[in-house]
Amino acid sequence: MSFRTWTYGMKQTALREATTWKRGGGGLQPDVDPWRLNDVMLVQTLVEWDLIDGDGQPLPITLENIHSIEPPELVEEMIAFTQRINGVTREERKKS
Repeated sequence: MSFRTWTYGMKQTALREATTWKRGGGGLQPDVDPWRLNDVMLVQTLVEWDLIDGDGQPLPITLENIHSIEPPELVEEMIAFTQRINGVTREERKKS
């Protein structure tokens, strides 16, 4: 597997996709879904893998294919790795 680091634009896109806005505290407050953020970050930063389908054809890097990886711990390791290379802090990791 091969990963790349986020660009500023990729990070902004991921944050936009993972954030909803809720009323509270006198205005709108951002609410970031850490699972969605991890999904988007992984799809954006995973450049290459060697996963193949039942016919021996390379699987495209998609969220659907990532969600089908067994065992799930492999995806958790991929997320942890991409968080480290993209400078996600320990505090931010605790939330995801």
